[in-house]
Amino acid sequence: MAESSSARKKNVELSRNKTDGKEKSRSSAAPSGSLKTVLNQSDWKDMLLMILGSIGSLADGSAMALMMLIVSSLMNSYGDASFTLKDVNKFSLAFIYVAVGVGAGAFLEGFCWARTAERQTFRIRRQYLQAVLWQDVGFFDTNHGASIASQVVSSISTDTLTIQGVLTEKIANFITNTTLFVTAQLAALYLSWRLAIVAIPALSMLVVAGFVYAKLLGDVGNKIQAAYEVAGGIVEQAVSSIRTVYSYVGEERTVKAYKISLEPTLKHGIKQGLMKGMAIGTIGVTFAVWALQGWYGSTLVMHRKAKGGDVFTAGVCIVYGGL
Repeated sequence: MAESSSARKKNVELSRNKTDGKEKSRSSAAPSGSLKTVLNQSDWKDMLLMILGSIGSLADGSAMALMMLIVSSLMNSYGDASFTLKDVNKFSLAFIYVAVGVGAGAFLEGFCWARTAERQTFRIRRQYLQAVLWQDVGFFDTNHGASIASQVVSSISTDTLTIQGVLTEKIANFITNTTLFVTAQLAALYLSWRLAIVAIPALSMLVVAGFVYAKLLGDVGNKIQAAYEVAGGIVEQAVSSIRTVYSYVGEERTVKAYKISLEPTLKHGIKQGLMKGMAIGTIGVTFAVWALQGWYGSTLVMHRKAKGGDVFTAGVCIVYGGL
């Protein structure tokens, strides 16, 4: 009997070791914080909603290029002696068609992405809470239950809201802005390729600066969030064990630790404000691009017989598409 019981214990320990090894390999192989991991929570309904939302984002982003193509034809037609009220009706209908199409696309973009974000974040909250509740009791004993509780609460409330914001706004805005940039530059090349070849390289200074400042702002924002999580853990521990803190006269130490944990947020907040100011200041490059386009566009109209409507709308596409 003793031998059989010891053999059973060995088998149980071996099975636990195997399962632990599998879980470790899965956790090490699973990517952390990637967009693919977030989108793995979607089903076929979410995939359909994301496809429709992406189509709406494409329609929303191509609005400016379509409008500028119509405006260029309208401005060129104003100088023609054969311009009549029929032409006005034609351009008015074109504007209405674009408005209806863009409005429908914007509705699809907002509704579909918001709906799929609600569905996916609900699953993430449920699975996160289930994963925490399935942990052994020793996990909470060795990791300080109060701090784990604060991390669980902050993760469910804050992190899932961040994921929901990414799915609702960030992805949709990324598709819209990318479509706006590509279609605007293509429209500029179609309207006045000479002006586009000269102005687009100058606009690259604004694009590169925007990418650099976005990366720096993201890093500083992550540091600020980490500091706030540490401060929140201190408050959660103090509130959950307030009797112990009061009995050992630890109020001043708790307040001091809370102040020290918030000091990095002040330093990083100043850096973040400085970077935001510099990022906004780089928009001034657009005035230099406008000056270049005004000078070179006038030479194209005078010497290359380019149409004023094409040159003007091409310049608008280059500048506002780059922003």
